[in-house]
Amino acid sequence: MAGMAKPRRQAPARAAEPRSITTLQAALAVFLTFASPRMLAIQLVVALGIRPIFGPPGLGDLLIVAAVAIYWPLQEWFLHRYVLHMRPRELLGLRIDPIAARYHRAHHREPWRLEYVFLPGRMIVAMIPAHVALWLWLAPSHALALTGIAAFGGAALFYEWIHYLTHTFYRPRSAYYREIWRGHRLHHFKNERYWYGFTVPLVDRLLGTAPDPGSVPNSETCATLGIDD
Repeated sequence: MAGMAKPRRQAPARAAEPRSITTLQAALAVFLTFASPRMLAIQLVVALGIRPIFGPPGLGDLLIVAAVAIYWPLQEWFLHRYVLHMRPRELLGLRIDPIAARYHRAHHREPWRLEYVFLPGRMIVAMIPAHVALWLWLAPSHALALTGIAAFGGAALFYEWIHYLTHTFYRPRSAYYREIWRGHRLHHFKNERYWYGFTVPLVDRLLGTAPDPGSVPNSETCATLGIDD
């Protein structure tokens, strides 16, 4: 539950000029100036660094990585569709408007403003300890917990990287990235009710949100998501 306070910036304005980002090297340099990628990268490096202490990986580690690889893109689609695009609502006199949804609306209003591309830093600060605690509680061993932390944290970092890259002027050079780039541009500038998937574009096709662009009307609410903040 939150009011309508404007989302805070995560990085200085000097790092928020996407037109100058045309190569992967330039993209990476700017990417690492933002808080959430740095925190996710630290989490990943720490988990991978500690994991060998508990012995070599085995079948259990492979199963966890496979489970995360299947679960992550489905979670990504669901959260984008139902949380990031959640409309503010009133409950018992209180306004329910999660910070993630407010950031996402700001992101749609200013898609080239890189500060709003990333998950809010304060959200990551809260989520990392909860994420670590959950894996330590769920996994049958510390070794498998560390594998889960690394796999899930790595997936989150990869999502941040790919999403950020689509909001720079780096042009696609692979069929995989080209499909992501095209779908996300359609989501922002054609119709915000489709193309919710990201790291695995197949999810949109499976869930019916990747129509032929020619069959979809141009939306007048791509920038506002139909909400007058």
